[in-house]
Amino acid sequence: MSANSSLMSDEELTKDNPLFWSQYTPANCDSIRAIGIILSLAAFVGIALNGILLYSFVRYENLRTPPNVFIIFIVALGLLASFSILPMTASSSIYCYWLFGKLGCQFEAFMALLYACSSSYLLCAISLTRCYIIMRPFKAKNVTVTKCLIISCVVVMIAFTWTMLPILGWNEYTFERVRTSCCVNQYDRRRSYISFNLAILVFVYCIPVIILVITNVIVYVELRQMKKKVTEAVQTNFSHKKIEMERRILENILITVCGFVFTRTPYVCVCFLYTFYGKESISPMLAFICVCFARSSVMWIPMLNIMTSTHFKINLVNTEILETYVMHSSILKPSSPSIKIRKTNNTAEASVYKDFTSLAK
Repeated sequence: MSANSSLMSDEELTKDNPLFWSQYTPANCDSIRAIGIILSLAAFVGIALNGILLYSFVRYENLRTPPNVFIIFIVALGLLASFSILPMTASSSIYCYWLFGKLGCQFEAFMALLYACSSSYLLCAISLTRCYIIMRPFKAKNVTVTKCLIISCVVVMIAFTWTMLPILGWNEYTFERVRTSCCVNQYDRRRSYISFNLAILVFVYCIPVIILVITNVIVYVELRQMKKKVTEAVQTNFSHKKIEMERRILENILITVCGFVFTRTPYVCVCFLYTFYGKESISPMLAFICVCFARSSVMWIPMLNIMTSTHFKINLVNTEILETYVMHSSILKPSSPSIKIRKTNNTAEASVYKDFTSLAK
């Protein structure tokens, strides 16, 4: 059966009819199939990357630091998304119609929204934690694994609540217009549907972006002040190396924020156009590309957050290199940082304690 001869409009079939869930895509099948192949590769990369990172956290106890708890949750959810969302969309795109029926569509859309909400909130938690540690260095010990674990669970529960609302009647899960993936209904013009879409836009995209921007601007300003004070008061090689490390971390944080905005914004714009201007305001193919682009975050989010984690970087310092550096360094001054090294499986955990007395105004 050709795709063109089997097309039926949404008005001809109701969602209770099984045929509604097996309609061919209205878009060009060859283009959809090519995107499906790319999504298959993305699913493989997502599974490999998230799987390796999750294994690293399970295997090495010294990596399970408080800030890394949030990353563990992102990696676990990314692995789940890589096993469910991407393969379902990819296989359906290759066949040019949805393969998994109504329940499969609801499950795929549920998982996509759960991952989007959870990753947004967990990224905010990471940025807030880093901001707190830099702004309140003497209270950094208050950030414990237990507290981060509780916060992560609360965040995921909030995201789970958002994803349950369409099932409970506030909006619903249905096809994307290409009919090879599923999403929240953005096409219905009823007020309850529009209100849910606006709520998701505000609480899952706009507010997290504001939090990410504000917290990282604060971190940037604080690091600049710290660098200036260290230059004036604490003239040691280790201090400058630590500031340089923080500068690189800040660059990676900015990459994370830009990556979040870069991958999510196109699809947010699509949702905005659908909500206010109707489904004819943008082509199904362009909207589908934006959907796939947003779901590619299963690959870059865990990688960038591992790169930007201060604790993760310090815990991966090689013992021999660090000991060589300390041995060849000059005798530390009283106001210089002190270094404590604990050897664990060819790695070292370096605890840096600065004398902030000379930096205080």
